[in-house]
Amino acid sequence: MISGQIRKSYIGKKPFSDIMMVEEIAQKENFKILEFTKSVDEETIGEGKIPKTIKAAYVEKDGTVYLLKENGTMERIGSIEYWQQIKKFEAKDDYVAKINTKIKHKIDLASCGLCDLHKNTTALLNIVATNRCDLRCWYCFFYEEKAGFVYEPSIDEIKKQIEVARSMNGYTPPIQITGGEPTLRKDLHEIIKAGKELGSPHVQLNTNSISLGIQYFEEPEKAVEKVRKWKEAGLNTIYTSFDGLTAKPNSNIKNHYEIPFALEAYYNGGVKSIVLVPTVSQLNLKETPSIVKFAINNVEKGIKGVNFQPISLVGFIKKGDREKLRVVQSDIVYELKKEFDIGMDAWYPVPTVASLADIIGREPHIHFYNNEKCGIATYAYIDHEKRKLHPITEFIDVDRFITDVSEMHGSKLKKALFGAKLIPTAIKYGSLRRALAEKLKGYILVDELPNGVKISNLLEEIIEKGNYKVLGAFHQYFLFFGMMHFQDYYNYDVNRVQRCSIHYAAGKRVIPFCTYNVFPSIHRDRFLKINRVKGKEAERLMEESRKAKDKVIEFREKKDEIVSSPIYKEAYRGLGK
Repeated sequence: MISGQIRKSYIGKKPFSDIMMVEEIAQKENFKILEFTKSVDEETIGEGKIPKTIKAAYVEKDGTVYLLKENGTMERIGSIEYWQQIKKFEAKDDYVAKINTKIKHKIDLASCGLCDLHKNTTALLNIVATNRCDLRCWYCFFYEEKAGFVYEPSIDEIKKQIEVARSMNGYTPPIQITGGEPTLRKDLHEIIKAGKELGSPHVQLNTNSISLGIQYFEEPEKAVEKVRKWKEAGLNTIYTSFDGLTAKPNSNIKNHYEIPFALEAYYNGGVKSIVLVPTVSQLNLKETPSIVKFAINNVEKGIKGVNFQPISLVGFIKKGDREKLRVVQSDIVYELKKEFDIGMDAWYPVPTVASLADIIGREPHIHFYNNEKCGIATYAYIDHEKRKLHPITEFIDVDRFITDVSEMHGSKLKKALFGAKLIPTAIKYGSLRRALAEKLKGYILVDELPNGVKISNLLEEIIEKGNYKVLGAFHQYFLFFGMMHFQDYYNYDVNRVQRCSIHYAAGKRVIPFCTYNVFPSIHRDRFLKINRVKGKEAERLMEESRKAKDKVIEFREKKDEIVSSPIYKEAYRGLGK
């Protein structure tokens, strides 16, 4: 049993050094120290104040890993099995990307933008299209009613933000249009178009899908036309909330009633790349296997994956209350394992693909130099007939492949030796691409999928013939599963933030996700408030979003009609809500 009085016992002691303080606490409580880092002292956090950074350590006891701070506070991070898996693929010290920035680091958390200590380029640029929303989610801290103002940048302002990110990275990054609820903007297609015209290779829409789902239920043709307009403007992917299967108060119904109709609108409008994004707390942790089953049910509607997000407990929350909500990545893995038998060894942290991205990419390009604790992912084959999932590790020796690729990273000699080994095969087949495909076949453990498709044939199509449309077929057979564990006061790790690749555009700055949202009064709220909409236009937009919220309430009063719809029944078939 871990003492709940750690902070009370140790606060105020005078150690010889900060590190010794953490070591003393760990020794006293019989913790094993795994790694030192730097966190924040939550007692120094205040409105507009820059929190003090303090020494911390990842420690382990009885199979559980915690973040222990020198102020005596402690927060659960995950299981030791999780820790050992992610550390096998951690970012190397020399994984440091070039950032074109003039911002000098002066103070932790305050110098973000990106500063000269940042080690990673932008993999996804969040563009806040509005802070208005059609919901009032209990865990949200962002929407206009709570903020007390409306933020809604013009198209020209958005273009300038994208240009800032392009200048810093040397390329226009993938873009996520987010909010609030961005679909409340009538000119959303213009924002999508602007991102594409400025060179973004991928534009995705972060939405709750509610207003669109309601519109499809009432006026399907108009809803489909709206989506078609987004698609024609260049939209690639829908990144939609989906927090639970049961429409009960102790769960989180969020978009339960609307999502079946929204999926129809997306599909018929031509958008067939959809990722479900559940925010997971202890309230809906048990529902995560059912969320996966919902995804399997609706693969034909364009669902390509599920990206779980353990809840970020922003704000001051008592330890006991946090524990009633806190979910970590290993919790979700174990919950899914009960149903699908996919173990921790099938999950890989983000930097797993860093070496591969560097070898096949040309500078400047997207790097994956993230801290290994930021997120994990895997793929699983869908056996529709048996309603079963098979992890990709059953078919491909992922560990050996990544190890071999990592050994080539930064070594011209090893790259040359690898190339030399391809020459005989290239001569035999008259193609270097074919030789590479043959080499990669050596990592296949089981070539034939249960549906008869051969992985080796997919490799040949992709690598030898350059037929990337085959990747679409791959996603018909395999589902992507990911997790991004965004931070809060209690588990904050400054080293993680230095390697963040999910950034927010904020005027002339580009802010890491976990600085922008965890300490909103330093960056996010200050920027949004300075650039808020004013006067009668602000009043009009406030009234518009209030009506959108009322519309959701009115729609759900038709519950009996909704659940009797064939579209609703088909989406939730066999799930026994």
